[in-house]
Amino acid sequence: MAKSRFKLYIYGIILLLLFFGLIRIFITESGKFFALELLGLLFLLLLSLIGFIGYSEVWGERVFFFVFLFYFVNLILIWKVQGALYLVLLLLTLIGFLMSFPKKPDQEDCHECFEKPEFEEEPHSEVFDPVVKEEEKSETKVVKTVDVKTKAVKEIVKAKHSPGKYIASSYSNVYHEPKCEWAKRISVKRRVWFKDKREATNKKYKKHSCVK
Repeated sequence: MAKSRFKLYIYGIILLLLFFGLIRIFITESGKFFALELLGLLFLLLLSLIGFIGYSEVWGERVFFFVFLFYFVNLILIWKVQGALYLVLLLLTLIGFLMSFPKKPDQEDCHECFEKPEFEEEPHSEVFDPVVKEEEKSETKVVKTVDVKTKAVKEIVKAKHSPGKYIASSYSNVYHEPKCEWAKRISVKRRVWFKDKREATNKKYKKHSCVK
């Protein structure tokens, strides 16, 4: 979560620098160029505001991608019209563009949502008694083995019981529906349950595409 907030601060700084940079470019101009740049800047401000509001959702960061894309196109058009290339603003735009570039769903939503299930083999109890007959030893081992298997089955049934409506990994900030393929890959000891979407949102978790 701290990493996401830090990234949001970086977006804010870059967009603030781009905002004042564009103002300095067209504030001294007039006519059609001034009007078009002013309208474009207002549109980008509105789009940036939407990105900040929806940043906690999956689509929030994608809004920033389009904001930086529009800034880049605008700077290229200014270069074509005025013949002036603003390298610092272009560099800031490219940094923001690369930071917000859309990732594949498995990288963006669930790169930490799942882990390989860990199976720990429970040691079988053995009876060491020189007085006990071999036949009795065999029966004892069979009983112990059955007990271990019964315990494993009970643990699986218990794991399938959902103590909440949504599930997430303690190593991630994305929550899923229990029937989601990603949810099934979360190991039992790292499962975090939520009774509803509000509880998950209050704890700063984002919903996965499986959540309707």
